[in-house]
Amino acid sequence: MLEEILDLLFPRKCVFCNDKINERYTCRKCLNIIEYYRERIEIPVDAYYDKLICAIKYNGKLRNQMLKFKFYFAKYYAKGFAEILYKKMVKYDVSADLIIPVPISRNRYRERGYNQSELIVKYLSKITKINYNKDILIKEKNNVRQSKLTENQRKENVKNAYSIKNAEAIIEKNIILVDDICTTGSTINECSKILKKFGANRIIVLAVMYSNLRKDKL
Repeated sequence: MLEEILDLLFPRKCVFCNDKINERYTCRKCLNIIEYYRERIEIPVDAYYDKLICAIKYNGKLRNQMLKFKFYFAKYYAKGFAEILYKKMVKYDVSADLIIPVPISRNRYRERGYNQSELIVKYLSKITKINYNKDILIKEKNNVRQSKLTENQRKENVKNAYSIKNAEAIIEKNIILVDDICTTGSTINECSKILKKFGANRIIVLAVMYSNLRKDKL
């Protein structure tokens, strides 16, 4: 409600270029430019998720905006990142019963003050009218940040890090799992593993960005 009141009092501006807009959160010019960025699509044969759609490469100006969003309290970027993911949902005809964010640990939440994936999911749910739930998939383990580890270390680091609360809510459900950046896929695979274990049907992962572990330093 507060957001709607602010929209009436102040002109909307694109979260990426700050131009005045009549659109939802992002101007058409920025969305059209982003649409031509290189995306990454995977339909794995040995993972627990069924499809992975990464919208853009982790580089350039958007990389800096993602860093501000993750670590410097620039929460307003969640609106733009949600709209980028929505464009990919429309492009690839993605639908689901439920949207779930990749969780962070309680300690990490206290340090940062928010879960960036949860913020994206909040706005993605608002755009798509698909319900979201941030309290089903829980991160129990306060492990080392993935960005500091090698690929093999990342797989070990996330083992048994997640649990399920209210399993009845995901039984036979098609789920969209949302992450901010996908590098090796270890986190999203471990999350998908436990969701499938407790009865989820199909899992499509949407990530705003993808990164090359060897070249892109998070």
